[in-house]
Amino acid sequence: MLDTQPISQPKCTVFMPARNCEMYAADALSSLARQTYENVHVIYVDDASEDQTGQIARHYLTTLFAGRHDYIRNKEKLGKSRNIWDHLRPHAKNADFIAILDADDQLVDTGILAEMAEFYAAGKDIVWSDFFVDTGVKVQNGPLNPSRPPREQGWRTSHFFSFRAALLGNIPESYFKDMDGKWFLGACDIALALPLLDQTRSYEFIPKPAYRYTASNPYSLHNQDANAAGISSALQSRNAKQIIQKQSLPLWTGENTESPVEAATVASVPANSTVTSNIDQSWQAKAADSLLAAHPQILSAQSLISRNLTPLQLLSLKQVLNRTPGPVLCLGGPDLALLTAALTHDEETTHVTCLVENVQDVSALQGKAAIAGVSQSLTVIEAPRVPMNFGSIECAFPSLEKLEMQDAFSVIVADATAQENEVAFGVIALPAMAKHFASSGFHYCALTSDLAAAETIAAEALSLVPSLTACPGAFGGTGCVIFADKKEQ
Repeated sequence: MLDTQPISQPKCTVFMPARNCEMYAADALSSLARQTYENVHVIYVDDASEDQTGQIARHYLTTLFAGRHDYIRNKEKLGKSRNIWDHLRPHAKNADFIAILDADDQLVDTGILAEMAEFYAAGKDIVWSDFFVDTGVKVQNGPLNPSRPPREQGWRTSHFFSFRAALLGNIPESYFKDMDGKWFLGACDIALALPLLDQTRSYEFIPKPAYRYTASNPYSLHNQDANAAGISSALQSRNAKQIIQKQSLPLWTGENTESPVEAATVASVPANSTVTSNIDQSWQAKAADSLLAAHPQILSAQSLISRNLTPLQLLSLKQVLNRTPGPVLCLGGPDLALLTAALTHDEETTHVTCLVENVQDVSALQGKAAIAGVSQSLTVIEAPRVPMNFGSIECAFPSLEKLEMQDAFSVIVADATAQENEVAFGVIALPAMAKHFASSGFHYCALTSDLAAAETIAAEALSLVPSLTACPGAFGGTGCVIFADKKEQ
């Protein structure tokens, strides 16, 4: 928690970025005006709209928030990340906490700001709620484990998101830009939230759908992208991966700097973590020694990839592979397929197949396999993503067209950690691959970024087939293994 004194009536700034929102501007501002909490100031940024957004917004701001708003209009489109840097950051000093309300969305719980204010008055640093989508797409926020870095736990803090204003000044400009130095135009909510979450472990999740997300807006990025997966465009997915890979900012002690510096190499950690870390490192070292002795190719494979599985996680995977020898299929992550091939290189009955998104990925993975010396153990198949759904759950999933009907796998490994919605990916993989599980028994492994996602996948699996055995946390405290000793006919 930050070194700040509790405040009885926190000042709230609501930041509302807008771009061609004339159909939604009135409803968004009206929903904010219905809030029971009154200590609110609105910063409304019209990002060079080409319709009547500005005129409508100015009318409702003047009527509903007289003396409590700033209206800003850009001469040219800047994008949400640039608007946060240029227009929100300078106003942060005037607020105790900041909440983000997109100008095409609505607040549906009239007391949500008052509830958030109570948590900030009690000393919390980041507070968010759950939300729902107007098209019925099933998505969900959730709590974060304060004992683990937030970047390892997946995207759980979408809408309605708020944060202590003092945190914003500690984020370097580069965290709002891509690897080419250009401002992020997609996944901007993640670009803002992750460096804020880096700085504190004093969170609060309000488990109520207080926010209505307007996925039907024709100007939303996912509706302008023919290759979008659900409510995520290809641009958003690419940007999200870059954002997650940025260095974590250190925990904040309560003092702002005039010019935030880039993150330190190692972020601060809670004082009580030292003993646990030492014990964990001892087991990791023992697991690494065991793996290298049995599978020398694993070191070469690890040196060629960015995916960083711990030795204990790899040892867990090896145990699963030993339980059900036979063909293996890898989904979602080519790096994981390379590691799996290294673990099974000397097994005559085991061969790894990996589905990748495009021909470039095929070539890249084949090249790495050749360098690692595991080419004979790995087959790479191009499988473009296609929309797939199971009930109300949907996501982009590898096409299975190039798999033969007779292809049956003893182990299927789905790396959900790099997916836009890892729970959806992990759940859909089970029914999607039903025809390709070995009838003699199978193991399904879902890698997730945290235990909560693994538990959700396990629960969904058991609701489909109660006779399965599900083991959440089977990969170093995260991920899950689901298996049947004999597949139901």
